[in-house]
Amino acid sequence: MAQRKLIIDCDPGIDDVLALLLALNTPTCSVALISLCFGNIGVTTSVRNVVATFQVLESERQYRSKHKLPLLPYHLHNSPGDNSTWPIVALGSTIPLSSRRTVGAEFFHGIDGLGGVHESAPQFSPSETCILPFYDPKSLSADQVITREQVIRDAKGYIPTSRQSWREILRILREEPEDTVTIVAIAPLSNIARAALEDPPTFSRVKEVVCMGGNIDIPGNMTPFAEFNFYADVDAAAIVLATTSRTPSSTLPPSSIAIATSFRGVEDGSEYNPVKFYLFPLDVTSRHRLRKQWFVERCAGWLDKTSIATLHPGESPLATWMTVWLGAAFGKMEDLITLDGSSRHYAADQADGVNGAYIEMHDPLTMYFAIVSDEERAASFNVAENMDIRIETVGQWSWGMCVLDRRGIAKRHPHEPRPSRDDDEWLDNTKGNRVNLVVEGPGSQTFGTKLLDRVLGDLEAR
Repeated sequence: MAQRKLIIDCDPGIDDVLALLLALNTPTCSVALISLCFGNIGVTTSVRNVVATFQVLESERQYRSKHKLPLLPYHLHNSPGDNSTWPIVALGSTIPLSSRRTVGAEFFHGIDGLGGVHESAPQFSPSETCILPFYDPKSLSADQVITREQVIRDAKGYIPTSRQSWREILRILREEPEDTVTIVAIAPLSNIARAALEDPPTFSRVKEVVCMGGNIDIPGNMTPFAEFNFYADVDAAAIVLATTSRTPSSTLPPSSIAIATSFRGVEDGSEYNPVKFYLFPLDVTSRHRLRKQWFVERCAGWLDKTSIATLHPGESPLATWMTVWLGAAFGKMEDLITLDGSSRHYAADQADGVNGAYIEMHDPLTMYFAIVSDEERAASFNVAENMDIRIETVGQWSWGMCVLDRRGIAKRHPHEPRPSRDDDEWLDNTKGNRVNLVVEGPGSQTFGTKLLDRVLGDLEAR
C-alpha cells in the first residue's frame, strides 16, 4: 500500500486525540499538517493538547526502550533527531466564518478538552509558553521572542508555525502532486472553507476530504436537527459541501454569497474539479463505541487505581495519560446515561454485548477510513455515492440541518422534462452537491479492538 499523506484539521478534545494517535501510529500514513480550529475548545487550548500528545509519545519511547518493550509504529518512523517526518502544527480559525453563534463542548470534554488532565496530571502537560511559536514574533515582547526560540528548539515530534493553517493547507496542496493528499476534517469546517474560498483551483487538487459531521436519519447532538461540527459553522459546512458540485454556486447559501466571490466563474474554467468528499454523519459514528470495560481490560485495570495522577514506576506514560482523560470521559458518560435513561443506551448495550459507560468514536472512525487501504475500505464500509446533501444556514430551528431530496425522483438533464416544479434545482443533474455518504462501518467491537491495538501496541515484554 502506498503511503497516504494526510492533513488533519481538528479541535483536539478526547476523540480528536484518539484520532491523532491512530494516524500517528499508522506506518502507511504521513501526517503533513495538524491544523487547529475552534470547536470543542479554543485553538490556544488545542495547542497545549497537541503538544502534550507529542511529549507523551516521546516519554513512551524512553519507557519502552528502557523496559525492552516493542516500540510503537510512531517511534519507528519518527526519529527524535530528524524532523523530516514531523508534521507541521498550525493555528486556524478562532470563530465561525459568520460570527452569529459560538459553541463549545467543554461540558463533555472538560475545560481543557481532555477531562482536566492538565490539572489532575500536570506531569504530562507542557508549559503554557508552548503557544508562543504559533504567534508572529513581531507581536511578542523581547523576552517572549527569546522564550519562543527556545520552545521551537526543544520541540520534539512536531514543527510549529505562525502561518495560518488554511494557508498551510493550500501550500501543501500546491507543492504535493495532485490527488495525493487526503484532508481529514474532524472539527467545524471553518479552516477548510477558508482554504477553498481563497484558492478554489488549488483546493481542488486534494485527493479527497474525509469529514465527520452532520446527521441524516437520527437526531442531532446540538439540536433535534443539527450535529455539532456543522452547527458550529453552518456557512463553512455549506461552502465545503458546495466544492463537490459541478456548479458550486448552485448550493452556496445566501449568507455566503457575499464572501464566496472566489467561486464566481469556476464552473466555466478548466482548473476547477469537483472535490471527492466522504461524510461520516452521527448515524454511523454513534454506532461505533469504545467501552470502558474494553479499555480497562486492555490496560490491566489501571482505570480503577486509587491514584492515576502520579506515574508509578514501570507503567506506560501513554496508557497512564490516556487513563486520566478517558476516565473523565467515561465518568461523564455514566452521569449522562443515568440522567438520560433512554432506550438508546440499552440498544447500544445490546449491540456491543457489554453494559456500562462508553464513548462514541466519531473522529477515530472517520480517521480509520482515511488511513486504511482501499481493500479494507471496501471490506469494512458501505458508502452511498453522489448524494445531494445540502446544509440549512438560515432556518430558525433547522440551523445546520442536512437536507436531502426524499421524494425519490431521479435527477435529469437540464433539457429533459421534469415531473414536478424544481425551484431550487434539486432535479437538475448538473446542479447540487455530490457527497459520498458513509452508511455502515466495521462495527463497534471490531473497531474498538483495532483502535486500542494500534494506539497502545504491546505493553508486555517479550
